[in-house]
Amino acid sequence: MRQIAVALAILLAACGAPVANVPAPTAPVAQPPTSPPASPAPDAPTEAPAPSPTPVPPTPTPPPTPLPPTPTPPPPTPTPDPYAGLAQYTIEGLRARSYGSGEIEIVRVLEETPAFTRYLFAYPSDGLRITGMLNQPRGDGPFPVVILNHGYYPLDGYQTGNGTQRAADYLAQRGFLTLSPDFRSHAGSDDAPNVFRAGHVIDTLNLIPLAQRLPMAQPGRVLMWGHSNGGAITSKAIAVSDQIAAALIYSPASSNIVEDYQFRAERWRARQGQPPGRRTGVIDRLEIEFPVTPEEAPELYERLSPLNYAQYVTARVLIIWGDRDETVPRKWPEDLYNALRAAGKDVEFVVYPGQPHSFDAAGNAEYLPRMVEFFTETLAAEGVAQ
Repeated sequence: MRQIAVALAILLAACGAPVANVPAPTAPVAQPPTSPPASPAPDAPTEAPAPSPTPVPPTPTPPPTPLPPTPTPPPPTPTPDPYAGLAQYTIEGLRARSYGSGEIEIVRVLEETPAFTRYLFAYPSDGLRITGMLNQPRGDGPFPVVILNHGYYPLDGYQTGNGTQRAADYLAQRGFLTLSPDFRSHAGSDDAPNVFRAGHVIDTLNLIPLAQRLPMAQPGRVLMWGHSNGGAITSKAIAVSDQIAAALIYSPASSNIVEDYQFRAERWRARQGQPPGRRTGVIDRLEIEFPVTPEEAPELYERLSPLNYAQYVTARVLIIWGDRDETVPRKWPEDLYNALRAAGKDVEFVVYPGQPHSFDAAGNAEYLPRMVEFFTETLAAEGVAQ
């Protein structure tokens, strides 16, 4: 600014114009810096009132995607029964089948007596021809039927009527029609294995309906008698058939098939070294009659034993045994008695003092009349006059 004032004075002097006292330029007084006027604070934004929220409809939940049904796992494959082929010989197996195809054939007269005629007869049993002895009382009939099952005999030594003739004759003399089957592989019967000793039971069961169809047979259920092995046969038959009204079981072999196996095994060992016969030692070999042992198949042996099926018995039962029996221990008939009694069956067990396995004359004189009384009482209870 000072330079501008000097220059102006010089210019005025040159023009002749009076020059006013021009104050010397002074240094400009420093002014405190002024802040630029503050810009007015912008108004705070006015918030518009929040609009009321519009209700949003809920998003529909999509239905669940159906999953394919979980397949039911197949049942576990049962363990194959290695002895399924032998089940036919169990009590349940015997109960599941039918019996009595064919008819009885009268082969020839064996003997005429004042009270009855004795015949040789034959009948079919599972494709085999089985022979036996039939006693028919004199008269027109009809006669109540008794089937008599003989005990053990070596196959080559047995003859028709062995073991049953005394009881059969006694009954026939008193008006009973009696049939005593020889069983397979005995006398004139066809040969066949007696697996688990059940073959003889099958031969007995096949005879029952055939005997019932005889023209001289009294309608209704039959009566049965069995001694020794025949007693064991009878104990199985009454657990299978409901066509037996009463059974007299005399000095029976064991109805526990494990014990029966052990008895047969001891007998087989005692026979070792003897030459085989035509049948004996051939068709009755231990491994043929008992294709598996109790140790190999304990559950199967339980199913073979009639002691475990006493609930099926419908017959009245009389068990007799002599306390001098050299073959059958008391346990065997008593086990059968206890099983039947536990099942609530009509059973009696009579011990004959001093009597051996096959009763002597005194024992026969005592038990044979009791047998007739027992059978006659049963027929009366069945509504049959004898």
